[in-house]
Amino acid sequence: MTTPTDDRFYIELLKLLLHVAWSDDELKSSEAQALIGAAQRWKVPLPELQRLERCLETGEPLPAPNLGLLRQRADEVLATVRTLIASDSEVHFSEEEMLAQIRELLGLSS
Repeated sequence: MTTPTDDRFYIELLKLLLHVAWSDDELKSSEAQALIGAAQRWKVPLPELQRLERCLETGEPLPAPNLGLLRQRADEVLATVRTLIASDSEVHFSEEEMLAQIRELLGLSS
């Protein structure tokens, strides 16, 4: 079971991942399924899971993630972002740009 601290981290990570998934202006079903699957594995609270599902259905973005919280586990965040980007078997230039921006925002060197 996740702790409240983990819940907050994973909710913020999902916000970031949704932004990444939309970075190429297209959300593929494999990306949506990966996001829902991650939320379920992380045992994200039901209201947050439902909010994510609504965003995926409507194209509505989640609020910006709390980068301060994500920086505490930057390597895990980056690995998860890479997994999502690869989930549709196509890596677009915009996704590579987003990955570079995330590295910078998390304070990771190139």
